[in-house]
Amino acid sequence: MIDIEKDLKRISDFARAAHDAANCKYNGKNYYTHIKMVEDGIDKYNTVFMLYKDYLTARTASSLHDTIEDTPLNFNDIKLSFNDIKVISIKRVAQVVLAVTDIQDENRLLRHLSTMNKTVKDYIAIIVKMADMRANGKYSKENGSSMYKKYVAEYEYRRPIFKMALKWYDKHFDQEILNEFWTELDEIHGYKHKCLCG
Repeated sequence: MIDIEKDLKRISDFARAAHDAANCKYNGKNYYTHIKMVEDGIDKYNTVFMLYKDYLTARTASSLHDTIEDTPLNFNDIKLSFNDIKVISIKRVAQVVLAVTDIQDENRLLRHLSTMNKTVKDYIAIIVKMADMRANGKYSKENGSSMYKKYVAEYEYRRPIFKMALKWYDKHFDQEILNEFWTELDEIHGYKHKCLCG
C-alpha cells in the first residue's frame, strides 16, 4: 500500500533538517516557515496540473526547492536520497529543484534573469517558482518586511516572462486554476496591468 502523505512528510522533514543543519533562517525564524508556505502554495493550486504525477513532482520539489541553493546538498544528493519512493521520480524532482536554483551572481537582477533562463524550460519549475514568489510576497507583506518592495519590483519582470513561457506548456495546465493562481499573485504584489496602447 502506497502512503504518499507519509512520503511527502518524510521529504519535507528531510528539507527542514538540511536547512537546520546549514543554520538557514527566514527573517530570523526557522527556515521551515518558508518551505511550508511554498508547500502550501502547491497544495492550494494542486489541480493546476492536468496530471497528478506533475502535482506530486511539484509538491516534492517545493519542499526541496532551496536545498541546492542554501545547503551543502547537490543535485546527486537529492536524486539519491529517496530511491525507495516509487510513485515519484526523484530524478525529475531534482531536475525541477536545479531549474529554480539561482545562478551565482552578485547583481540580483542578473542572477534572476540567468536563473529564469533555466526555469522557463521546465513547466513544473515555473509553478514551483510561482509558489516561491507567493510565499515570499505574502510573508513579507503580512509581516511588514523591507523585502516586500524588492519582491514587488521583481514581480514586474518575472510575471511577463513566466506568463509567456507558460503558453508553451498550456496542455499541461487547467487554465482556470492557473488564472486563479496569477490573480492571487497579482493581489499579493499589488500588480496593476499597464496598457501599452498607443
